Amino acid sequence: MRLLCYEGRKLLGLPVLWGFLVLCLAFNGLLLYQQEDLRGWFHQGSALAQSLGQRMDADFVQALAQRPRSAYDDAVLETARQGGNVFETFRLERLCGYYQNGVLQHSPWAQEKMEEKYAQLALRQAHLAETQAALDLYAGPATQAAHQFLYGTLFRALTAEGAILGMLGSLFLLGYEGMHRTTLTVYSSRTGRRRLVLVKLAVGALVAAGLFLLLCAVTLAAYFALWDYRGVWGASVSSQFNYITEMLVQRPFLSWADFTVGGYLVAVVALGALFCGACALLAGLVGILTPNVYYAALLLLLLLLGGTYLQTAAAQGEAWQAYFLLSFQPTATWLNLSGWFTELGLSALTPWQETKATLLCLSLFAGGGSLAAWAVSRKDVR
Repeated sequence: MRLLCYEGRKLLGLPVLWGFLVLCLAFNGLLLYQQEDLRGWFHQGSALAQSLGQRMDADFVQALAQRPRSAYDDAVLETARQGGNVFETFRLERLCGYYQNGVLQHSPWAQEKMEEKYAQLALRQAHLAETQAALDLYAGPATQAAHQFLYGTLFRALTAEGAILGMLGSLFLLGYEGMHRTTLTVYSSRTGRRRLVLVKLAVGALVAAGLFLLLCAVTLAAYFALWDYRGVWGASVSSQFNYITEMLVQRPFLSWADFTVGGYLVAVVALGALFCGACALLAGLVGILTPNVYYAALLLLLLLLGGTYLQTAAAQGEAWQAYFLLSFQPTATWLNLSGWFTELGLSALTPWQETKATLLCLSLFAGGGSLAAWAVSRKDVR
């Protein structure tokens, strides 16, 4: 524990780290203040939910029809009168067939995996239809744009910032003794080379998750000061007003669990913290294998960007087994953030892929870092 605290203070005492964090917060502030029109629409939906409730049932329709309405209210009323339970009418087999008979038509293996995934999703669709989750208002016509801004733009920025802070922090800790020419002194101490490296890996992952949570706390405090969520916290995130478009195909927000707006936010924050920790462990693994910090940073960048390029090349070459294997890498998980906990279309092979991918990366990078630390500890220090 003493070593953890010492290494943590060493990293958290780095002025550049806090300077970068301030720049991240300033950038997030710029993102927040660019959505004034969308905020106005969202507030109308939230106010409507506060006054009439979230579920668009017969009482909701009657109350809305009898009061003075804005154009926004008229759009909600028209949708409510149409019955709107999209999970009863959406043809999931058509979506599955779109992939099987389209881009996957030459890969029986990929077709089979897609069919298995959508067979499981059909059970979720039946449940959502039964519970009438689609009839929740959420925020009316502003739902989809607001949801995509929060998770597709703001949270994608937050997660990238937390991951970058974590990776830079891990590389700094691993290169600290080399930069200060104290390697021989530290590694010849009673602590030992391997144990110290493992402590640095743990500190890097913990600091990455902690800084991500700090970024979320400050940024979301500003976000919720501007956006009124009082009427929507308990609404289903699978409202008929929420949807995803992938490969020009629009589909409802079919989540693998019953998420409210508040529950979905908590789940994304929790998984984002784990994701940032996994990225820090990856940087630690690269830093152990590459003694020079600058070369390690370059190699890490090449791994992250090169993995995305390889996945794109695999799709273009119809090497679908390689494509789906590469979809478990951190960059692929990050790019799919706006659809976390949904079926993700061609970007996912199995249910809950973003969760499985993050936990798999955590395990692999932690295990790989431990093995690398053991291997390096057996070498002579020069």
